[in-house]
Amino acid sequence: MRIKGRSDFTELRGDKYDSCVMCGPQKYRVVIHFDSGSAEPAVGETITGATSADTGVVEFIQLTGGAYTDGNAVGVMVLDEPTGYDQYNLSIFTDDENLNGPTPGAGANFATVNGITGVNKSGRMHPDSNLITYNGVKYCKEHFRFRFKKEWEDEAKVDTSEKERGK
Repeated sequence: MRIKGRSDFTELRGDKYDSCVMCGPQKYRVVIHFDSGSAEPAVGETITGATSADTGVVEFIQLTGGAYTDGNAVGVMVLDEPTGYDQYNLSIFTDDENLNGPTPGAGANFATVNGITGVNKSGRMHPDSNLITYNGVKYCKEHFRFRFKKEWEDEAKVDTSEKERGK
């Protein structure tokens, strides 16, 4: 995409999908199925993988079987703000990886990941061919045109000399 007379922006290539700053934020979440639970983490605690060092903040936890006191709790956790995950295939943690929480709190090895987990992206997503980065911010083409067309037209008027304007 080219806007006449302007070349100080770049189209993004490489990312499959991403969000536009004006379309709304992108949210990253992880849903983890766990077993061997021995302590319940509190909402807001940061969970860390024992081997991967991947992290996330507990947003929701639901026990589906067993009991923490017996060390056989089974359930689902939703983590917000994941870090350390593989950027290309969005994998996070590994099957049978021990999970550690803060001390005091859930503590070390409070549960084990049961199955493969992945990072879920939500929000309005655009293919990379529809995104433009301008001044370090990502815009979809529609919002890019909407946001900057008038500004650039006004700049073009200022750059016109008195002679060119007929005065």
